[in-house]
Amino acid sequence: MLYVVGTPIGNLGDVTLRALETLRSVDFICAEDTRVTLRLLSHFEIKKPLVSYHEHNKLERGPEIVARLQKGESCALVSDAGMPGISDPGEHLIGLCIGNDVPYTVIPGPVAFVTGAVMSGFPTGEITFMGFVPQKKKDSAEFMERLKAKTGTVCVYSAPHDIVGTLKLLRGTVPSRRLALARELTKIHEEVLRGTAEELIAYYENTQPRGEYVIVIGPPDSLSGDGLSPAGDAAEVDIAGFLKKVDGYLESGMKRNDALKAAAADFGLKRKEAYDLYQGALDEQ
Repeated sequence: MLYVVGTPIGNLGDVTLRALETLRSVDFICAEDTRVTLRLLSHFEIKKPLVSYHEHNKLERGPEIVARLQKGESCALVSDAGMPGISDPGEHLIGLCIGNDVPYTVIPGPVAFVTGAVMSGFPTGEITFMGFVPQKKKDSAEFMERLKAKTGTVCVYSAPHDIVGTLKLLRGTVPSRRLALARELTKIHEEVLRGTAEELIAYYENTQPRGEYVIVIGPPDSLSGDGLSPAGDAAEVDIAGFLKKVDGYLESGMKRNDALKAAAADFGLKRKEAYDLYQGALDEQ
């Protein structure tokens, strides 16, 4: 029997009782990175044999795992974080089980793109998950054309070293759609940045990207959960919240122009709108 087990995407407190019971009961565990999984198991004092199963060895290792399952052993399949089978090689092993009549079940757990979609505040009645943007130029261009055609909220994943490049692709494809960048979800430094692709690119001119990202692209002409329009309407901004954000950036050591630029990206404002709001608040003091 194969158990597809969801694990925390950051905070170990998000693991379920059923997941822990399963990990304790199986004969062995298949892990994307055994070192990452070992930390999880050690935290909960679980000792089980680990088998490496990842994108680069799945064609060789998959049949070996299925053969063990056919002999009556039980196995838990886990990824580095979240649900196996979501943008990881777990889907290949599940397919092998189906093709060989090997029973399997899913132990649900956290999913990064679902968490990011909810955090974004965008409408969630229609969500499309598209995984990682392809690296090859032709493939990424086709990917972006498919994304552009989506009418609902869209979620993609990005590593920190790819985030600016992905934002530039989005700027050329959906320049007016609102974005939410959710990073370090469930962790201490969890953060959501909002704005258009252009505004977020400007933010990263002076800020080093850190952590794994869920990029959430709002529907065309939709309102985000913070009440801002896709173009960023200064008349609807929470002025107190905006000023507090600017002050926070200033206290962190940013120069005023950089702080205004960063806060503008957070609130979906154009730079001039952000400057006018800030200057207006100073004039009233």
